[in-house]
Amino acid sequence: MQHQTDTRFPDAAAADYDRRILTLVPGYQFAQSLLTATLAQTLPPQAQLLLAGCGTGNELIALAGIGPQWLFSAVEPSAGMLAAARTKAEMAGCEPRVTFHQQLLDQAPQGLHDAAVCSLVLHFIADDGAKLAFLQQLAARLSPGAPLLLFDYQPDGLPVSHYQHWLQSAGHSLDGAREVIERTRSNWHPLAAQRARLLLTESGFTAPQLLCDALGFRLSLLYRRA
Repeated sequence: MQHQTDTRFPDAAAADYDRRILTLVPGYQFAQSLLTATLAQTLPPQAQLLLAGCGTGNELIALAGIGPQWLFSAVEPSAGMLAAARTKAEMAGCEPRVTFHQQLLDQAPQGLHDAAVCSLVLHFIADDGAKLAFLQQLAARLSPGAPLLLFDYQPDGLPVSHYQHWLQSAGHSLDGAREVIERTRSNWHPLAAQRARLLLTESGFTAPQLLCDALGFRLSLLYRRA
């Protein structure tokens, strides 16, 4: 099977990621709260969760706080990001419940999990077979019927001017906002909704249920098909 595209962030990016993400992703904090609340109502007291691209550990800490018996597999290829996540877990006292993997997903252990979270990863992977391979690797690590919370950029025809205006309202200069928009065009690989449904179905997931959408940043709930 084709390996996942290497989407790791430079280690230095971890230093101010938590600040920058709030000025780059509209609805980020609401999506994280909704993601956490959804899994709180979905999973039993004891569960094994996969964080595919755990970043600096924002989802990890939020979920560990509401599931005091939940265990986590935190997969993240960036050493800097994973170190930040580990530090947060140590400070929160949940580090013993987390297994950290500094790897791409296709290199991580293949044990089955009761749920998965994939936040702001998929749109960095090219739709040249790598995106499908990533989703198949994700599905292979989930038990049948297990939920996946997928937070991804999927503007699907929405004018980029809306996103640019929001970036400026979040503190970016006009040139800075235009630079971000250019990166979405040159480095990101968002999917149209129809194409996303096709890839998700092919990789073994149910049709996505949209939970929220902020200028194309969409949080969806899916399930691993039996």
